[in-house]
Amino acid sequence: MKLKQKFYDPYRDGVTQSLLSMWLECRQKALYCLQGYTPKGVSASMTQGTVGHGVLQFVYEAMSQGKLKGPPNAAYVSKVIDKVEKIWKAENPRASRQALQDLELAGLHAMHLLPIYFDYWKDDFKKLVWLSLEMDFKVPLPVKNGKIVPVRGKMDGVFKRSGVWLFETKFKGMINEGNILDTLSLDLQVNLYLWALYTLHGIQPSGVLYNVVRRPGLSQGKKETFAKFCTRLAKDINNRPDWYFYRFEVSTDKDDMRKWTAEFEPMMEEFLAWWEGLSGHYRTSNACVSKYGRCWGLSPCAENNFHNLTKRKTVFRELEDL
Repeated sequence: MKLKQKFYDPYRDGVTQSLLSMWLECRQKALYCLQGYTPKGVSASMTQGTVGHGVLQFVYEAMSQGKLKGPPNAAYVSKVIDKVEKIWKAENPRASRQALQDLELAGLHAMHLLPIYFDYWKDDFKKLVWLSLEMDFKVPLPVKNGKIVPVRGKMDGVFKRSGVWLFETKFKGMINEGNILDTLSLDLQVNLYLWALYTLHGIQPSGVLYNVVRRPGLSQGKKETFAKFCTRLAKDINNRPDWYFYRFEVSTDKDDMRKWTAEFEPMMEEFLAWWEGLSGHYRTSNACVSKYGRCWGLSPCAENNFHNLTKRKTVFRELEDL
């Protein structure tokens, strides 16, 4: 089966953790992605994550540049949210009415959530020494066929505190700390970023600081006014900030890095063999419907129906955001 496409070339465009994760999930879904297909709609949870990450990026950048000496007030955060929303709209010029409503809700949540977040973690403005924020990276990886594959990504942040630490933020609705801790040593994204830090700078990272921001699960009642809903949302966040915000760190060492690299390199070789048509191509039925809902590739896969998909112009859109 011919898999190569003009739109994507791993030796030119590289490989990201999101692509590898998708390929591990289902090879057919990865193929659609590498043909340029993408869902027309953007999920509400993804929009909330984009807005949240954008606000954190701009605020922490202002802090690292000395423009902010302490936690920003609500008015400052509101201006940053407006800036992030304008960028989102420019990147999604054909957004549906539902997507725009999701953006409005994401902005509402951020407006009530993030000023409290910055105050809750106010020591960040005194103790965190940022080495980078939202840093794009490209690590050249030699492979067995003699070629070079760029391994690409974007880290939320890297800071210095008795060593070099990765700062990884997750905006989540449902959180199981035990599962996160148990699987963090196997997490593709975190370990790939730690590997990139080590490979690019020759410094053994001390570990990852996992920064969790819980997305509000409250919704507006049928007879509840918008103003009352906002008041109830703000009250809930103020009453239990330790439920909405928490962090934990996981240290790493050279032995952990060696173990992960020993698995990552064969993974890359198998992905490239698949792309070259030297390894099997198949669909993974277990991925059709998951805890996240229906796979966006199910309709084209099962019915040859591409109506809910569109063709994007960039291979890795996640590296273009904000």
